[in-house]
Amino acid sequence: MTVDNTMRTSILFLAAVALITVLYVTRDIMTPFALAIFFWLIIDAFARFLDDLSPKFPYWLALTVAILTVVIGMIGVVLVVVDTAADIARESPRYQERIADLFAWLSNITGQDNLSFGSLDAQFGLTSKIQKGLAGFATAIQSVLSDFMLIALYVAFLFAAQSSFPKKMDDLFPQPERRIQAGKVGERIRSAIEKYIGVQTIISLLQTVISYIGMTALGLDNALFWALVIFILNYIPIVGGLAAVALPCLFALVEFDSLGRVAVLAAVLFGAQTVIGNTIQPKMMGDSMNLSALVVVLSLSLWAALWGGVGAFLSAPLTVIIMIILAQFPTTRWIAVLLSADGEPDLDAEQKKKKRVMPSM
Repeated sequence: MTVDNTMRTSILFLAAVALITVLYVTRDIMTPFALAIFFWLIIDAFARFLDDLSPKFPYWLALTVAILTVVIGMIGVVLVVVDTAADIARESPRYQERIADLFAWLSNITGQDNLSFGSLDAQFGLTSKIQKGLAGFATAIQSVLSDFMLIALYVAFLFAAQSSFPKKMDDLFPQPERRIQAGKVGERIRSAIEKYIGVQTIISLLQTVISYIGMTALGLDNALFWALVIFILNYIPIVGGLAAVALPCLFALVEFDSLGRVAVLAAVLFGAQTVIGNTIQPKMMGDSMNLSALVVVLSLSLWAALWGGVGAFLSAPLTVIIMIILAQFPTTRWIAVLLSADGEPDLDAEQKKKKRVMPSM
C-alpha cells in the first residue's frame, strides 16, 4: 500500500501535534530529566578534558573533580541569590526614594505634572508586568532548586548506565550497517551539544568577567549577583543577551544618582556582548549548531511556551537533536533541511570540509 504525499504530510502533522502535546503535559517530568542530561554532558565532558590532560589523571579522579566543581558552583549560586535578596530587602527604602526622584525628573523633562510610577502603573499595568517577569524568573530558579535532588539522582543513574550504552546499541541494532549509522548519529548529537555547551560556557565566562569588572569599577551593588545573571542568561539565544544587558542597567538607574554612570555601564555591558558575540563566538561555534537564525528564534518561543525557563535555556540543543534525528529518515529529511542553516543537517564540520575539497567530476 502506497501512501501519497498528502497522507504522509497529514500523518507528520498529527505526529508533531501529538509530540508537542505530550511534551507539554509531561513537562514536570521531562524538564528535570532534560536538565539532568545537560549536567551529565557537562560533567562528563569536563571529566574527559581533565583525563586527557595527563595519563596520570585517571577518569574516576577527573569525574570526582568535575562533580565537586558543579556541586560547589550550585551551592555558590544559592548563597549569592540568598545574600542578594536580603541586601535588596534591606536597601528597598533607598531604592524607593530613587524611583520617586527619577519620576520627578521625568515630570520636569516632559512637562507632565502628575507623572509618577502610580499613574503609569494605572495606565499600563507596570506592576503586574514586572511581577509577572520576576515571577517567571524566580519560578524557573525555584523549579531547578526544588528538583535538585531529583536531577542529581538522574545524573547518578546516567553515569551508572553509561558503561552499558555500547551493549544496548548492539542489542537495539543487530545489523552492523544500522548500528554504525546509529553510532554516527549519536556521536553527531553528542559532539554538537558538547561543543555548544563548551563554547557557550567559555563565551559566558568572558562576558561575565568583563561585565563584573565593569560593574564593580562603577560601584554597582550586588555585582556578583548580576554577573551570575549575565552568565546564566547568555545560554538563552538572542533574548538572553539582551536581558543580560538590560537588567543590570535598569537596576543601575534605581541605584546610581548620575545618568552618566548608567550610560557608561550600558556601554561596557553592550560592548562586551557585541564584540564577543560578533567576533569570538562565531569563530568558536563554527558549524556545531547549524541552525538558521529564524529557527533559533522560533525554537526559543516554542520551547519557552512548552517548558518555561528551562525550555528557553535548552532550546538550541533540543532543536539540534530533533534536526539531526529528522535528517536520518527520507520522509522527514526535508524538515531537517529547513531547520538547518546550510541545508546539510546530518554532516558535521569535518565531513563538510571533506565535501568542499572533493574535486567535481
